Amino acid sequence: MTRHPQMIQPGGVPPQGVPAKKPSVVWGILLIIAGVLGLGVGLCILVIPMFLFLLGGGGNVDAFDDVASGFFITGFVVAVVSVLVLIAGIVLTTVVARKRRRMRPQVRMVRPPGGPPFQQTPGGPPTPRR
Repeated sequence: MTRHPQMIQPGGVPPQGVPAKKPSVVWGILLIIAGVLGLGVGLCILVIPMFLFLLGGGGNVDAFDDVASGFFITGFVVAVVSVLVLIAGIVLTTVVARKRRRMRPQVRMVRPPGGPPFQQTPGGPPTPRR
């Protein structure tokens, strides 16, 4: 037996295409989360050598500057890249959210077997607002 018998009857519902899928904001949100976490890691890389220097009771500042310069460069690069990822995530989320708002449900004519045609939005009839 056919799963959709109205498609083999004359005047039945013609096969329809798949409705357009709304774009997802998941990638933008993931970029925002990665940017915030990366910024925290970059700041920790900057602070850890100074904290360890103070925890060790100070000492030779000239020797510490040589060691700390590598940490400073690494932490600065990680923080800058994380800020760029954070900005990209905010922009991507904003652009996709605007696209989602602009997408309107497409109205199509539906002709039930033996009945008059009527308009139907994808996903069923709209629910009334309270």
